[in-house]
Amino acid sequence: MSNITTELDTATQKLKSSLKGTWIHHLLWAQRKPAPDNRNKMYDWQTVEIMFRVLQRNSNCIDMGAHDGDILKRMIEIAPYGRHHAFEPLPHLARMLHKRFPGVVVHQAAVSAKNCESDFLFVEEAPAFSGLRRRIYDRPDPKVTTIRVQEVTLDATIPQNEKIAFIKIDIEGAEFHAIKGGIETIKRGKPIIAFEAGIQSTGEYGVKPDDLYTLMTGTIGNELSTMGRWLSRKQPFSRDEFVANWFLTDPEYFFISYPR
Repeated sequence: MSNITTELDTATQKLKSSLKGTWIHHLLWAQRKPAPDNRNKMYDWQTVEIMFRVLQRNSNCIDMGAHDGDILKRMIEIAPYGRHHAFEPLPHLARMLHKRFPGVVVHQAAVSAKNCESDFLFVEEAPAFSGLRRRIYDRPDPKVTTIRVQEVTLDATIPQNEKIAFIKIDIEGAEFHAIKGGIETIKRGKPIIAFEAGIQSTGEYGVKPDDLYTLMTGTIGNELSTMGRWLSRKQPFSRDEFVANWFLTDPEYFFISYPR
């Protein structure tokens, strides 16, 4: 009986593996759409749904702020023949990503607009809130430890012969500066960019919503919207709409930038 069970388990795993990235996998993923009030899970679901819609099997992707690799895993499933880059400055997480995803180029570094060595604030109870600067945390007295990390730009790191199709950025406020340091990479590949930004994180880096809107729609020449609006085929944000959302009590804080 145990041999039959083992064989069934093996066959099931092979079937699941063969379905990764296919339309059946996409259909199963779409059925897992979370409740609208679970904002973070909804943003993750929307990010993966967008990847299913825009990526080819050989598309190259970047996961900036890869953390424990949940989104990176989906990138690999959807585009298994692409060359993927993961950026993660926390040493223990970068080591884990190296082991978990041996085919990915893992960079133990923070991404910004310059290349140097910098202080990095490690939030021990909530590593996902760690960043190059303090942000407004969701807890009253977080334990923050300063470590030294490499700070790099996309343009200095991504080879010029690599065309990037999709970039996910979740780096607790440094998104604006990371995009500024990757403008040539972005203009070369014209990727879809899914990124977090808001007054509690990006705002602590001295970035105003108008700065971000101008960078995306002016310097880069993209449209700017929420992922939900994009998936519903609605019009992108106007400047006034994006600025107004920034200052709402309960704003959207994950966006998509895409070529016109």
